[in-house]
Amino acid sequence: MLAPFMFNQYVIFIATAALVILISFTGMDSAFRWNFRGLLNFRKALNDPALGMVAVNTVVFTVCTMLIKMAWGFVIALTTTLYMRSQRAGVFFRMIWLLPRISPTVVEAMLWTWVFSSSEYGVLNSVMHLLYGWEPVPWLTQYPLLLNILLAGIMGSSFTMVVLSSAIQSINKSYFYVAKVDGASEMAIIKDLVIPFLKWPLTFLVIWQGLSMLTSYETILLLTDGGPMYRSETWALHAFHKAFSTLDFGYGSAISVLLLPVIAVVVVFSYRMFGFNKLMGGGK
Repeated sequence: MLAPFMFNQYVIFIATAALVILISFTGMDSAFRWNFRGLLNFRKALNDPALGMVAVNTVVFTVCTMLIKMAWGFVIALTTTLYMRSQRAGVFFRMIWLLPRISPTVVEAMLWTWVFSSSEYGVLNSVMHLLYGWEPVPWLTQYPLLLNILLAGIMGSSFTMVVLSSAIQSINKSYFYVAKVDGASEMAIIKDLVIPFLKWPLTFLVIWQGLSMLTSYETILLLTDGGPMYRSETWALHAFHKAFSTLDFGYGSAISVLLLPVIAVVVVFSYRMFGFNKLMGGGK
């Protein structure tokens, strides 16, 4: 049963990573020639004038998107599992929030491009003109990183919602009855009962979402393509642009490889800080 998963994780994944590392030491271009260049690509990457802004964008994008995903997913999970009397209504609303998860990213990006279009026919510009008489605002060029964070955070909260909904539903209902009998407020129940029970799911989600955001670039590519002037360019998207826009695969691979130590540090820190070994061991 686990054979396909094990093959993907320990064969395909490792082979792909090894291939990218090898290419990073070459000058491979559209001709696909393996011209060994040593550390030249890495020196070039470290001297890239745009890399500082790209690094800051990556940190801001990762942290802010993860916070939105966690907070919004928790609110939806809590509302639809504890505060909706009808279980069917809760399931219905969770199904609605699953739609972004199963819809193509291209469709989401097209909808958001229409909403924030700089023309007078964009949804937001039309509403603002109707209500306040505003002139058209070029939202995607004035607030590129903010809009990418909102898109990735809100549309990606469904995974958090699914995990936390299942975790909340697994809490023994008698705890809630006892807390209410003792006169605990709703905020006290959430803070002192629900959140402690969600320690491991929240730990998993923080690590998983954080690492996925570090290497995510699809929505940014479709919405703003990293522009204008690198203002919404993240590290993964920068590597993609260098590899596939200029066809300098060696240089693009070197930028990707520079992200590996950061990911390794995050994994080790999470393992020690959050007790990830206990989580993987079933809390024993």
